[in-house]
Amino acid sequence: MSRSIASIVCNLAVAAGVSSASAQTLTTLATFNGTNGRDPRAGLTLSGNTLYGTTFTGGASNLGTVFSVPVTGGTHTTLVTFNGTSGFQPVAGLILSGNTLYGTASQGGSGGRGTVFSVPVIGGTPTTLATFNGANGALPIAGLILSASTLYGTTNIGGANDLGTVFSVPVTGGPATTLVTFNGANGTQPVAGLILSGNTLYGTTRLGGTATLGSVFSIPGAGEAITTLVTFNGANGSNPQAELTLSGNTLYGTTQSGGANGRGTVFSVPVSGGTPTTLATFNNTNGALPQAGLILSGSTLYGTTVGGGANNLGTVFSVSVTGGPVTTLVTFDGTNGTNPSAGLILSGNTLYGTTRRGGTSGFGTVFALVLPSPCGTPDFDGDGDEGTDADIEAFFIVLAGGTCPTGTCASIDFDADGDEGTDADIEAFFRVIAGGPC
Repeated sequence: MSRSIASIVCNLAVAAGVSSASAQTLTTLATFNGTNGRDPRAGLTLSGNTLYGTTFTGGASNLGTVFSVPVTGGTHTTLVTFNGTSGFQPVAGLILSGNTLYGTASQGGSGGRGTVFSVPVIGGTPTTLATFNGANGALPIAGLILSASTLYGTTNIGGANDLGTVFSVPVTGGPATTLVTFNGANGTQPVAGLILSGNTLYGTTRLGGTATLGSVFSIPGAGEAITTLVTFNGANGSNPQAELTLSGNTLYGTTQSGGANGRGTVFSVPVSGGTPTTLATFNNTNGALPQAGLILSGSTLYGTTVGGGANNLGTVFSVSVTGGPVTTLVTFDGTNGTNPSAGLILSGNTLYGTTRRGGTSGFGTVFALVLPSPCGTPDFDGDGDEGTDADIEAFFIVLAGGTCPTGTCASIDFDADGDEGTDADIEAFFRVIAGGPC
């Protein structure tokens, strides 16, 4: 690299603490051994440098745990061991507000049919905020969302028709309010949690709807009439078990089965409803049976499949929001985990997730996957030399609407977020040519 502008930029970036970008690598951050938990079925929550999650079983009473682990791996901390009184066997992940974690336990509590609980991030005895008794819902296996001072969630069964409910609970605790009872025609047995946009809740049911193979629905937050946005028929997917992802006016999700090969799909649908668009179908080679939701970064969706891949033990995959081939990022092999049933979270260029089984003791793992940078190349002008004064000059010429001096310049949407020539593109450009992450 020549001196002057480029070297000055590099020195400034290093002084500011810019670190080197990493190659795509899967790292096991924690392995479960039964004593510290077993069978993590849920995704993770990130706060600062700490990941929080749940295990379905294991811990002192073998009834499940809440745990934390640093993003760099290392010491695994058990924050809660369930004993039945406050619930047991949590299937879902956690949400964080302030210094408090909120979640659901699928069983136990005074009503015997599951609980909503809270616990400080430092651990301790969980507080039971609500208990289910069948009449007000049962088997809450999905996570929660928080809006203002109200928690919203779903129960898989229970309610007036014993086909599941949508409920709300005050964040301070109190009786669960039933917002929707499912009746078959409007869906049955919701497995997934909800998302909230404005005053509207969106979710999925595993069964029910016109073809009895599941649905996508919306309801006002106050719990008025439910609207069925999509009914699945097998050809367009079946049995959605995952929460949705919203971007603009489009919902994205997965179906566990159905599609061209019967092994599941990735789909999109307008928030107003209509015919779903199949973005990808799984065929076992590229994964099978996606049970988790998706995470969106730029124009790419990331997710997991519980089966399929080279070892038929599950995958991490990506697919474009416009559809196309599925890219397999990881195939699990047992040593690095097996059967991921939970979704991913993204921080910077790193995806974090869990596997239900595999790892050292065979009882599941927490993993990190560093992705390739989505940003453009530091050889902006395409002349073969990276991060030179010529690259910087070409970048600003194109940024100002001029013609690339070499005729082979990279995109001015340097951070690949869909917006060209923004302050974020400029910042990303200088970080990358200094050797830092996107």
